[in-house]
Amino acid sequence: MSHTTDVAIVGAGMFGSAAARHLTDAGVDVTVIGPSGPDDASTRPEHAFGAHHDEARIVRRLGWDAVWGSLDARSQERFASIEERSGLPFFEDCGSLVLMARSISHRTEKILAQCAADGIAVERLDEDDLARRFPALGAVPIAGGVEGLYENRGAGYLNPRLLVRAQLALAAGGGARHVRAAVTDVRPAGSGGWVLDVRGDGVDETVNAQRLLVATGAFTNVAGVLPGGRRLALHAFTEPNLLYELGEEQLGALRTLPTVVTVDPEDVGEANLSLYLLPPVRYPDGRWYMRIGPGMQPVVDELTRLGDMVEWYAAQTLTPRQEIFLSEMMQMLVPDLKPPSVRSACCIIEKTPSRYPYIGHVDDETLTVAVGGNGHGARGSDEIGRLAATVVLGQPWDGAVPADTFRPRIASDQMGGDPKCSRRSAVPARSRCSTVSTTGSTHNWARRTPMGRSSRAASGRSSRSAAR
Repeated sequence: MSHTTDVAIVGAGMFGSAAARHLTDAGVDVTVIGPSGPDDASTRPEHAFGAHHDEARIVRRLGWDAVWGSLDARSQERFASIEERSGLPFFEDCGSLVLMARSISHRTEKILAQCAADGIAVERLDEDDLARRFPALGAVPIAGGVEGLYENRGAGYLNPRLLVRAQLALAAGGGARHVRAAVTDVRPAGSGGWVLDVRGDGVDETVNAQRLLVATGAFTNVAGVLPGGRRLALHAFTEPNLLYELGEEQLGALRTLPTVVTVDPEDVGEANLSLYLLPPVRYPDGRWYMRIGPGMQPVVDELTRLGDMVEWYAAQTLTPRQEIFLSEMMQMLVPDLKPPSVRSACCIIEKTPSRYPYIGHVDDETLTVAVGGNGHGARGSDEIGRLAATVVLGQPWDGAVPADTFRPRIASDQMGGDPKCSRRSAVPARSRCSTVSTTGSTHNWARRTPMGRSSRAASGRSSRSAAR
């Protein structure tokens, strides 16, 4: 079977779904191609994994720089409209707390100045204020102390699965077609445009498209979706998380917490205390979990092969080193937490040398990419999708920063340096990780780990404090 469309979008995640909505709003005929996953992650096809299969990603208006700040702000301005139009509420306004090392107060001052210029209300809290306002949080022993930047409204977390569902529903309402399958081959059409072979989930068809948008995230290089064997300067890394189940006796007190990010600028390996924490979030199994993930520490691994990426997602099992490290961090940050269980949660993030997403043409004005979330992509995804739609249509660039900021780099264009150096930025603006969960109401947890590391974690935390 053959189908013809104006624009084919490969990838139905956060960037692809957003671009689909903006293109259909512009009256363009769109076909979005991306598989749905089965209930059992162990049988999930290799193309079905994606970073949006989760319940929460950090959202805040406070930004580390003007580029991400503009992407985030423009996206968040449209959240309420997307929720209203789709009938799918995906944003939880619970507040955001960033714990900044006092040693980089000059950076804090710049952030606050930018917030003031943008009309973002931020409270600056000293350590006494933090202890009084957030008694459930432990002291973070960063050298020189910390101070808090607290946004109590317009910040919190979004549900990426619901956001994607909302974007796709609105795109479908505008006439978009969603093919729940995988692209197995992409090639130029003899008369111009592109030919895509689409297979899986009972689908066997050819899609002929005048223009092509690739939004396949961390899998872009290894899945071979760019024609001619092209590869972007894009590196994929494991992102380990732990999910801490909450019992009823602790849920009430902890549900009032904001999202938390700690910023420790010292390059001291695993002794670095940068991390991110999600407050209690209800998952599809009906239970409430708090999730913790790393900041700048070298507890991640680069993934260069499709099989390794699929295995990381499918197994949902952290390494002992990752599990011990994150256990120590959680005991430091929420010392009185007594979870009935702890679960591993594995995600993959992709990093670009610029630390900004790629939004632009590759070789041909009919081929556009929108990839490279760099750990920030969820909250800025709607604007990234809108800009990608603008590029696809050949319209004048109207982004808040120059288009060249997002110029895609082919792998041979990457300027020197160890690619792992781009795994973390100097100030980690971390927002998320995801578990491999289904798109429906059931769940698949690969590993449940009983608690039992308290003495080891405590000793680890003490040695960190002494060393600092």
